[in-house]
Amino acid sequence: MDSNYSPVVSHDEVENRPPRRPLSIKRRPRFWLNLWSLLNTIVSVALLVVAMAMVKGTAKPSPAYSPVRADGAERYFNTRYRPSKVFQSPPTDEVDEAWNGWLRENDHLFKFPKEKAIEVGLPEAIELFEDPGYGAYGLGVYHQMHCLNRIRKSFYPDAYYPGQARHELLHHANHCFDVLRQAILCHGDISVVYWWNQNYTRTDEGGKQTYSEEYLRRTPEERVLGSFVTWDSAVQCRDMEAINAWAKANRVDDDKYGGQIVD
Repeated sequence: MDSNYSPVVSHDEVENRPPRRPLSIKRRPRFWLNLWSLLNTIVSVALLVVAMAMVKGTAKPSPAYSPVRADGAERYFNTRYRPSKVFQSPPTDEVDEAWNGWLRENDHLFKFPKEKAIEVGLPEAIELFEDPGYGAYGLGVYHQMHCLNRIRKSFYPDAYYPGQARHELLHHANHCFDVLRQAILCHGDISVVYWWNQNYTRTDEGGKQTYSEEYLRRTPEERVLGSFVTWDSAVQCRDMEAINAWAKANRVDDDKYGGQIVD
């Protein structure tokens, strides 16, 4: 038989053969599958964009460079705020010693390589005249404590600044007010304070309240009117002992610069 010809199909075979589906019906399932995949991709991308925007708005940015953190000296601990009588008292030798314990001469100054400062993004500082190639830097906490102490002393000018003009005292105090304002708002302490009447109650070390008979006799309104803000709440703090140890280990040489660098 000639290979160019094929056998003729009989009439019975034609009747028994299943009917062919139209081409459009074959392609229809694939069309819906492709459409579903496209819509699924669009929705997934949209959700990803929304999630990234939410993360960007809530993610904590990288902290600014600090040599304390870089050296692994940044530590935290849980504690409670406690009132300190010595830091609420008028000038005495004991009070001055307590404040000076935080602010020993040049404890808050350390030298740092100028090239390294540029590398980590620190501002350029004045070069130390006894240590070429090193700049004079400090930690913010000591500057803030210095400012707080300066404001405290301005309340007792006769004891600390006899004969100094009032405008000179106010000039430095106003500078310190702004330093502390920015530091407080920057750190944004979110520990909880509360209103309480400590005249008729006592809080022990475990946080348990003991009520006096006079307090218990008062009406709820009288208790509220006699209350004031109390801050002995649970807080998480940086370990200042660790920071002090770092500062003392890295401070400038007192024999070279003692009292010669002012702020």
